[in-house]
Formats: sequence, C-alpha cells, structure tokens
Amino acid sequence: MARNARNLGRDGHDHKNMIVMTLSEGPKTLPEIQEHFYAFLRPFGFFTNFRHHNPGECDQLAQQLLRDLDDLFALGSVERLDERYTLTAAGQQQANKQLIGVRRFGNWLQGLKQPQTVSQVAVGAHLALAALKLPAGLISGSIGLINDAADTLLDGLSSLLVYAGLRFDKERVVSVLLVILMLGTGGLTFYEAFQRFFLPIEPDIDWFTFLAVLLSALVCLGLGAYQRYVGLKSSSFALIAQSIDARNHVIVAAGVTTGLIASLLHIRILDTLVGLVIALLILKSAIELAVELARSFGEEEPDLSRYKPGFYRRLEQFRQTQLSTWMLYLIQSGKAQTRIELHAQAQDAFNFSQYPVLRELGVGLDLSVDETIEQSVTELFARGWV
Repeated sequence: MARNARNLGRDGHDHKNMIVMTLSEGPKTLPEIQEHFYAFLRPFGFFTNFRHHNPGECDQLAQQLLRDLDDLFALGSVERLDERYTLTAAGQQQANKQLIGVRRFGNWLQGLKQPQTVSQVAVGAHLALAALKLPAGLISGSIGLINDAADTLLDGLSSLLVYAGLRFDKERVVSVLLVILMLGTGGLTFYEAFQRFFLPIEPDIDWFTFLAVLLSALVCLGLGAYQRYVGLKSSSFALIAQSIDARNHVIVAAGVTTGLIASLLHIRILDTLVGLVIALLILKSAIELAVELARSFGEEEPDLSRYKPGFYRRLEQFRQTQLSTWMLYLIQSGKAQTRIELHAQAQDAFNFSQYPVLRELGVGLDLSVDETIEQSVTELFARGWV
C-alpha cells in the first residue's frame, strides 16, 4: 500500500496534471491535496490512515508534491495564498482541459460496464472465434475442435439474443432460449462424439489447429471474466449464463489441446473422449442454469452470488476487513465517538464525488456503500470490540 502511494507521483508530468485537477474546485492546503491521492486507493479497500501508520511515506509524497507545486508556480499555473494553493487563470484552463479528457475516458469505462455493450463485444468475439476454429476443426478432422467451434457459433447467436433481450426488456425469455440452445448443443455434440467411437477418423494436426485453440482459450478467459463482472453488477442472469459458457470454453480448449497432442501420438480415442467430455460439460451447465431459471419463475430470485469468482469474494472480504480496521482507528483516535459519527466518517470516505478526477471517472458508482458500512459497524459491535 505504501509503495502504491509513492508510485502515484513518480511521473512528474502526470503528477502536475493531477495537482491542477485537484485544485480545479478551489484552494487547498498540502494535506488536502495529499488526501486526493490517497482517495484513489479506497475503492480497493485501503482505508488505513497514512499519516498515522506511514509518516515516512507521507513525508516523501509531500516533498514530491511541494517540488511539483514549485514547478507549477514557476509555470504560472499555481499561486499560494497563505497555507493554501490555488490555480491562476492559466492553471484553471489547463485543469479544465485535463478534466475533459478524464471525463471522456470515464464515460468510455462506464459504457463498457453496460450489459448491452458486453453483448455486442461477445457477438464479435464469438463470431471471430468460430470463423477461426471451424476451418481448423474441419481441416484437422478433430471432433473435439469441431464440437467446440459449433458451440462457439451458437454462442454468437446467443449473444445476439442477449443483446435483443436487454434492449427490449425481454431478458427472461432470452434466458430460456439460452438454456434451450445449450441443451440442444450439448445433445448434438454428444451424439457426434459418440458416433466417432464406431467411425474413427485420424485427425490431421498442424500449427494452425493449435493456434486456433490457444487464441480461443485466451479470448474466452477474458470474455468470461468481463461477462461475469458486468453480469454480477447488473444482476443479469443471461450474462451470467454466457460467462459460464465462456469458462467452459477455456476448459474445453485445454481438453482439445490434450486430444490434439494425443492424436499426434496416434492415440485417436482420446480426441473422441474429449468430444464427449465437452458435450457432457455443456449439458451439465445447461441443467444447472435451467434449475436456477425455474426458481426465478417461481418468484424466487436466482442466487447469483454463488457465481462470484474467488478473487472477487476475497476483494470484498479484504475491503470489509480494512474498513473495520479503519473504523477502529477512528474510534481510538477520538475522531468518531458515536455510531452516527462513525457512519458519517465512513460515508465521507466513500464520497468520491468530492474528488474531481475520481468523480469524472465514475469511481464508486457501483459500490453498495450503505450496505458495506452497516456490515462493518455491525461486525464491530457483534465482536464486542466497541
């Protein structure tokens, strides 16, 4: 954490831009400017007070800020009023220009978090992968790769359905179609793989085949994480379903690679077994999603929390623990003496709108602030620590 604070100021140019943007809404003291830099760490769970635990690091950052402020003073961008620093007309113009760029980038980031955007990205990714894997599977004759390509092609169709469902508010209908497609794909690929037991084919493997499988694994790994993140944030069952399918493709890619290597060693049966495993994996995921979907029709909300990745749960737990520790510091230092004061301090810490750069980036818009704070306060009382 200390290294992160120090790294914020290593690039002098970026540091100066940050300072002028920080001062864009009025004069500030040096500690207030520092606070803007520390605020960047809070969304990740770093609430610890630097001045209390890391005075040396704070001094280094303060010295760097003072040097940058001197440079800005020499450039005519900043002037000093007693203990406060303020922008000149030229500095305000520079700050406004920088904030416009940050706002554009923030709007782009927020756009990426929209479910419809995820669906559009998925359509392009799946169609491109299908165009790569299907020729590779047909040329090589690998049943595992052919089945994977067919599933990817259907994923492109399902992404179009998800986009239409989100756009026209028909997500539940689309979710049903997705499950039906997964069941149909699993059944067809299982039948095709089972036939190969009686009509074996010797796959013809080359570098293009391996390249198709490798690219498929990398793209699906990133796409699945993207779909899962936005699906959890927006509570979109359809996106969660697609993220599970993308995860399956990564597992499938590993299986197909094993089958291809086995084919090179003339162990043909393994490629057929991989095709069967792929089909069973598709069917298993489809059945699990069908159960969740059936529960939602019975007016029971699907439990999407079970689909949170391990690292996501660890990040939430880390953020909660750090917030509780910071609250204990506030109580110990006398900065919060009642439950109301503790809530107020925590609310202020999560109020990223008071920091120009973070506000333009849209930081904190998707955080469950009240729930997180109440959970930490309740835990402190439940443990008997306060």
